[in-house]
Amino acid sequence: MQNVLENKLWFYVHVLSLDICLGVLGSGALATAVTGAKMKTVWWLLLPLSVWVIYTLDHLLDGKKVGENSINPRHKFHYDHSKILTILCTIAATISAVLAFLLLREIVLLGGVLLAALAVLHLGIARWGKIRFGKEFSVALIYTLGVWFGPLLVVGFRSWAVPILLFLFFLGTVLNLVMNSLMEAELDAKEGQVYLLGVLSPKLAKEWVLRLSLLGFLASLVLAGGIRKWATGTSVSASLVIALICAVPGGILRYADKFQDSQKYRILGEGVFILGLIPWLLNSF
Repeated sequence: MQNVLENKLWFYVHVLSLDICLGVLGSGALATAVTGAKMKTVWWLLLPLSVWVIYTLDHLLDGKKVGENSINPRHKFHYDHSKILTILCTIAATISAVLAFLLLREIVLLGGVLLAALAVLHLGIARWGKIRFGKEFSVALIYTLGVWFGPLLVVGFRSWAVPILLFLFFLGTVLNLVMNSLMEAELDAKEGQVYLLGVLSPKLAKEWVLRLSLLGFLASLVLAGGIRKWATGTSVSASLVIALICAVPGGILRYADKFQDSQKYRILGEGVFILGLIPWLLNSF
């Protein structure tokens, strides 16, 4: 009975993108720990809310495109419950817009408008269907900018280590998305969702993920080891978390057989971003 309840709970957390929302909170905490920015409470509310709107809208469009015969649990769920999810998505988007206009700093608000425009462009291109290559990169770019843009606009780059950690975070996010595409390649192919793997063989994509995952992991570790000497004031724990963000996609693909028949790779892949709360908590107390 307990396993049934746990599986059911994970199903709803996953299909409703709540795991992504928890991950973006961890990513936001990580960004503030690296930059030293102190963000308003409303920013912490807008992060998961706006991400949920974007992911839900994307899944609603995918569900409508594939239809009732979808074999992807997320697309099938959003197709079956499209009316209530559309209403909730509209309400969440309206709340996000009102909170942003009323409570955010002007410079952060302008950045949010730019990111919203990029998100709309991304969704439009994805629905157009003519361009399959690069969704993993565009999603990673929007996700990374959405998380880091506000803190950077508030305090800027306080040391040379910040842009390096920002790039390594982006790299880890790209690798995570490519890893998901590889793990779900067969499922996506049946629905015509080929994206990166439509122009790059799974074998070659896996090789590059393994190489870049190891490189990002080692670079983050080296930075963490010398950060007190080279970049005073930069968070060592944040560098270690980013090292794990880079390492996890490669680790999952290295032992893909152990993850293939379960959603454990999703839990691990999204869960590593939640670890960003650790350096934030260490800096807060």
